[in-house]
Amino acid sequence: MTRYMTAGAAALAATLTLGTAALADAPDLRGTWLGSYTTVSPSHTHRGDEPRFNQAEWMLDIQIQEENVFWGPSKWRRDGDTDWNENEATGTISLDGSGSIGIVETSPLVIGANALIDARYEDGKIFADFRSLRNGTTYSTVLERQVN
Repeated sequence: MTRYMTAGAAALAATLTLGTAALADAPDLRGTWLGSYTTVSPSHTHRGDEPRFNQAEWMLDIQIQEENVFWGPSKWRRDGDTDWNENEATGTISLDGSGSIGIVETSPLVIGANALIDARYEDGKIFADFRSLRNGTTYSTVLERQVN
């Protein structure tokens, strides 16, 4: 019996060590990230007969990161606008070492999630695919860290 308990304890210790190592390897994403993109929205979102395309930019300001999870304001604006529309983003960096990131955006005007964003961190950039749960708007962008 002791032999099995020792083997089980060793396996648990190895698993915990690997998990701790993966957390230590999570990239530090804190900072302001910015990217430009083209959006497409379904026709019903603007009461037209065709989909609407817009040029815009997204700012993800990751202010707090603990291990592999983070939080920060998520802002967007159309080209030519000076004011930002602000939401909140919570995210997690996958522990599998792939650089995969999952982000949920919430809006103060909507109960529940506003959007789901699949992303990956690679070569110092965040490659993100945005899908609105509210109105069907989608886009892809590459976010680059801004130097203050």
